Amino acid sequence: MNIAILGCGNMGKALIEGIINSFGSECYITAFDLNALALSGLPESVVVRRFEDWFQNPETIPDVVILAVKPADIAGAVNQLQKNSFIKDPLWISIAAGVPLSGLEDLLGAEARICRVMPNTPALVGEAMSAFAINGLCTAKDLDTIASVLNSFGKSVQVGEKLIDAVTGLSGSGPAYVFLFIEALIEGGVTAGLPFSVAKECAVQTVLGAAKMVASSSEHPAALKMKVMSPAGTTAQGCRTLEEHAFKHAVISAVCDAAKRSAELGKQ
Repeated sequence: MNIAILGCGNMGKALIEGIINSFGSECYITAFDLNALALSGLPESVVVRRFEDWFQNPETIPDVVILAVKPADIAGAVNQLQKNSFIKDPLWISIAAGVPLSGLEDLLGAEARICRVMPNTPALVGEAMSAFAINGLCTAKDLDTIASVLNSFGKSVQVGEKLIDAVTGLSGSGPAYVFLFIEALIEGGVTAGLPFSVAKECAVQTVLGAAKMVASSSEHPAALKMKVMSPAGTTAQGCRTLEEHAFKHAVISAVCDAAKRSAELGKQ
């Protein structure tokens, strides 16, 4: 499979690394970025070729093109290809936040097969959560390709495009909420008397372990929570304190407010 990636920032490089690790020699990767510094450090197997040169003839047309540039830069990059008859041939995958399928279709043409993806920053460590929506021209084979590419650096789920904003508020912005929670756990441990290094190790492993328990269990998180709580015990007191400060309400509000902001940005 011939995959081309436009944009070699942190996310672009994470995609390249994941694809190489997953597909190995079965995949030919082409990449380009207008910023020469972004092209430094790419694996030797990646071929750097100017974006407009990808579509010069049938032999160079990628099977998949991943748009990993900033949303504001997509139009400028794609406009130079709008008169190229080969633009409709690849499967296009965009990770540009806020750019809807309709906007991508305006740029790439009505015949283009397009996937819109909302990944998140744990892609940098191969643990992304990516939600994707497709336009009506994508085939079953395209769905398999999309899943293979996205699962190479984490997990993926297909949703209707109207749910992308909700995904943005949850898993798109979610890592920041988790970082904030871990920061608070560490500071709580330090305040209670632990050295910073010990508090950090305890906090990080606690979050990792709890997440793995939820992932591997069929039980609702509320049921798992109750298994930690003993009557009138330390956990019961800690959870009570969190609820006195509207912890759960604050997280729910954060997800909903971020989703609302995502929708606002998409209309600008």
